[in-house]
Amino acid sequence: MREDLLHFLWRYQKFDEAPLQTTTAEMVYVLDKGQPNSGSGPDFLMAQIQIGSIRFAGAVELHLSASHWYQHGHHKDPAYDNVILHVVWEDDLSIRLPSGQCIPTLELRHSTDKELLATYQKNFIKTHQNPPCSPFVKSLPTPLWKHWRERLYLERLEERIQAIDIRLEELNNDWEALLFERMARGFGLNRNGESFEKMAQSFSFSVLRKQAGTATQLEALFYGQLNMLPKTTTHPYTSSLVDHYAYLKHKYQLEPLVGIQPTFGRLRPSNFPTIRLAQLAQLYHQTPALLAGALNAKKLLGLGLFKQVSVTDYWQSHYHFEGQKSKTQGRRRTLTPSFQSLLILNALLPVLYAYSKWEGKDRSEWLFEQLETLPLEENQCINHYESIGFHAESALDSQAILQLQSNYCEKKKCLKCALGFHILKQTQ
Repeated sequence: MREDLLHFLWRYQKFDEAPLQTTTAEMVYVLDKGQPNSGSGPDFLMAQIQIGSIRFAGAVELHLSASHWYQHGHHKDPAYDNVILHVVWEDDLSIRLPSGQCIPTLELRHSTDKELLATYQKNFIKTHQNPPCSPFVKSLPTPLWKHWRERLYLERLEERIQAIDIRLEELNNDWEALLFERMARGFGLNRNGESFEKMAQSFSFSVLRKQAGTATQLEALFYGQLNMLPKTTTHPYTSSLVDHYAYLKHKYQLEPLVGIQPTFGRLRPSNFPTIRLAQLAQLYHQTPALLAGALNAKKLLGLGLFKQVSVTDYWQSHYHFEGQKSKTQGRRRTLTPSFQSLLILNALLPVLYAYSKWEGKDRSEWLFEQLETLPLEENQCINHYESIGFHAESALDSQAILQLQSNYCEKKKCLKCALGFHILKQTQ
């Protein structure tokens, strides 16, 4: 037995037809099972239960074993003082309130629909399918998935903004500074994201604001903090970067990062840290108040500020400092639509969502509209879910699938998933 199944049994009253009785042989009549509680406190609120001849109104708490009441510390929590019925799979201990009064207990292991238990075990627990509901996916109603995917994405965002809230407090609520750190990590992708983020955190955002007048100043700042500038140079461009950084380092008392070096390994030239930092510098040279610009945009993908981002002349024909000119010189090294989509997904939208909550505004509809304009992500997980019947068209679908796989399917939390809940209800 699992706790999520116990919740399902109570919520949908999946019991044998025989009358229910407490462990002390009093008749139990469920007049109103109550409302599921998604917050702290008892599992179901506002229930109405008749025990014997007395009608009670209050909360219902569920446990696999009655003794979990004490293990979970409910006897010390006043929020549980209004529990009128303790629903358990196994009654292994008599439970009392602080007042000394016994809590009526309903044991379900002898009253549960055996066919339902067998169906649950077969289709969700003992199956080797990944995800467990694979055989049923193609029969799921489309509106059910469309609604659930939005909830999954918001859940994914809520997990991300916990770290955002902590960092925002450290930055004294400077949202533009926070977004810069997130964008820097986004430009670094998986290989260099951490080093780029540390670079962004290594100086006050006020320095960037003051030096955003020229892209070269920002390039010098970024490369210098990451110890990427050449020790000796003959090229006018790299010489100017070295001079600019020496000036900035003295003026703002900067300390270059120690022991952190961006990598070029296993990267395509377009993703080399030299190129991505040059593009980041161009972005903040053109739009130092990026958050304000994004909030006023009707559509983020293809946003004007992204379209204009390229690199300075030197990086149009180089990939390394003092290196040979590249064979692809003359191409505009702009932000591709796929790279823009990654920045929007991983950096921009989480910060915009957190900012909206901070403002007390609901931008969820706008958020979903943005996601549906972003292309579907491609990886093994998304491809597998598509192959078993998930209808995926946009980044909203792929982000929802990633959350579904990691938080529900891998952990077999099928009855906490809207899809698993629907399937078990329909198979009865």
